[in-house]
Amino acid sequence: MTIAVESMVPEYVWTANNALAFTPRMPPVAYPILVHLLGRQEPGGRCLVTQDTVAQLVGLSRSMASRGLQHLGFAQMVWKEGNGVYRLSPLIAGFRTPADQLAAIEAMDDEDRFDHPDFQERYERRVAQHEKDRQEKAARRQRAVEPPIDLASRRQR
Repeated sequence: MTIAVESMVPEYVWTANNALAFTPRMPPVAYPILVHLLGRQEPGGRCLVTQDTVAQLVGLSRSMASRGLQHLGFAQMVWKEGNGVYRLSPLIAGFRTPADQLAAIEAMDDEDRFDHPDFQERYERRVAQHEKDRQEKAARRQRAVEPPIDLASRRQR
């Protein structure tokens, strides 16, 4: 019996990962996730993968994979486009030609670039803002809940 097997070889993409020299100091969990995404991307840097899949393939818990993806986002290296869809920055993404990559880089907003001298400070500000937002959200959840209105005592008045 012969079984036809579809080729699992990804489409060849061209990339220049010189921008990885600008990678900020992130938690160690972010780096294997980045390498995994670089290896599974489509031309243009789109990656169709869920957090569960990343966690399983990289050998992490889902929460650790989520944390790594979050820090890659703070570093502007990976953007979440939707459920199970991530996009690598054009600075590190693979393209069909070098001209395609240069055009994508030129179209980038300056705030989305991570090849600046102050990239580490920008990354740290994003992490600090996230922590501040998280703490404020937790504080709102911890606020004392007003006691329920005692309708019986009000009726007696």
